[in-house]
Amino acid sequence: MKNPRLSSEAVLLHSTNFRESSLIVTFFSLDFGLIKLVARGAKLKNSKFSNIKVPGATFKIEFGGRSELKNLFTCETIGSIIIKESNFKIYLYLNELILKTLELEAPMKTIFNDLINLFKELETVKDPLEKELKLRRFEYGLIVELGYEFSLMDDNTGRKIERSKFYEFVPNRGFQETNKKGNNTCSGITIINFNNGIIENDQSKQFLKYIMKSSLDSISNKPLNSSKFFKLKKDAS
Repeated sequence: MKNPRLSSEAVLLHSTNFRESSLIVTFFSLDFGLIKLVARGAKLKNSKFSNIKVPGATFKIEFGGRSELKNLFTCETIGSIIIKESNFKIYLYLNELILKTLELEAPMKTIFNDLINLFKELETVKDPLEKELKLRRFEYGLIVELGYEFSLMDDNTGRKIERSKFYEFVPNRGFQETNKKGNNTCSGITIINFNNGIIENDQSKQFLKYIMKSSLDSISNKPLNSSKFFKLKKDAS
């Protein structure tokens, strides 16, 4: 019996050489989550997959096969974002983040749609703090979808976070009231403001970055240097 072709909207996150002329590619797809496929002949000069490594592209892919590592049959570009050079490291970071935290073949439609929307939004945002807010909100949404949510309203004893008190962050537990003041602590107003969509200053920015990194690092720690797998598409403006 012939195996059916599967299809989905997807973005490429990672690729590695496979034999002389092919690539093993990892896509984040709307319908199947993370999937690894063989793009046969992708390294050949006139390959039908010549578009596969362009950053910012969204594809409609078709794939299938009998083995665990399936074949990529078609990869049609259905959308593209011209990534500004100033945002390229963020783009690579987001790709790496998905690879680090998601399991293979586990559909995460909310995260896929949030990622595509974030790619688009980042190209229009000029204010650095607004850009930080969008990144931190995406990270928090990812943490929630993975089942590791921590409250932005209550501390880890269930008491309401208060504006004037200070808190430290404990991965997998949440915010804990403290009398200490330092780089890894913040006032309650920072947490309250973030929950309301506000990052007020650089100090708050650094703390929020720290808590998201701490939480995500506790979920998974798979190092990846994705930058070498992509060609930088210069900003045309």
